[in-house]
Amino acid sequence: MTQTPGPSPLAVIIVQARMGSHRLPGKMMANLAGHPLIWHILQRACCVRPGLPVVLATTEHPRDLVLVQEAENLGIAVVRGSEDDVLGRFLQVLQIFPARWVVRICGDSPLFDPAFLNRCLTRAESEQADVVKFKGDQPSLFQGGEVVSARSLRFSRESAGGDPLATEHVTAWAMKNAPQYPEEIKTTWLDPVPDMMQGTKLSIDTPQDLENLRDLYSDLHDGQNIVDLEQAAAWIARKGWRS
Repeated sequence: MTQTPGPSPLAVIIVQARMGSHRLPGKMMANLAGHPLIWHILQRACCVRPGLPVVLATTEHPRDLVLVQEAENLGIAVVRGSEDDVLGRFLQVLQIFPARWVVRICGDSPLFDPAFLNRCLTRAESEQADVVKFKGDQPSLFQGGEVVSARSLRFSRESAGGDPLATEHVTAWAMKNAPQYPEEIKTTWLDPVPDMMQGTKLSIDTPQDLENLRDLYSDLHDGQNIVDLEQAAAWIARKGWRS
């Protein structure tokens, strides 16, 4: 199922997800506070900037039909493509929604911060930038999402060949190589955010990761609203949770 787009949006929000994870197969449908993980991811994606199209980019494999159904139940568009070429799926989405910027969201990170992604998008728009980074490339709790330009993804396709940083990780090649191509990949920098600059892992890659997030959601999720990242950070600090 694909959604018929209206006028070209300035940005498109793309959620990448599949059921065939090597480390934790089927995790996208794992129960988290009464809903599958993909439900939480899509709900948060819709909060980045209301009005922007949200698209699930998944694979053509039959096992991913369950993700298609979850997205359709929420009225979210779906594009299906290669399981191995994730960047190719993003470029497919951009053929349907020819936006200037992409908000990329990973399906295994249920604590990505919609407000932060909107802030990154606003900065990219104001600076006409292709990638947005923290000064010093510091690790942070703002994980699971980023903003890049569509042209940086196309440049990655043209320049990176089969490098997994591009084909599998989509934005990583552009982020890494931006200093070498300042004309093609313009970078804009954000000031670090106090109390959020740490590398505690928030994605779900193992059974223990899933149990950690289940504990957090059990305490913080009210059944309706998304879990606030700052509240989650405070909870993690109280629990002494380290990954």
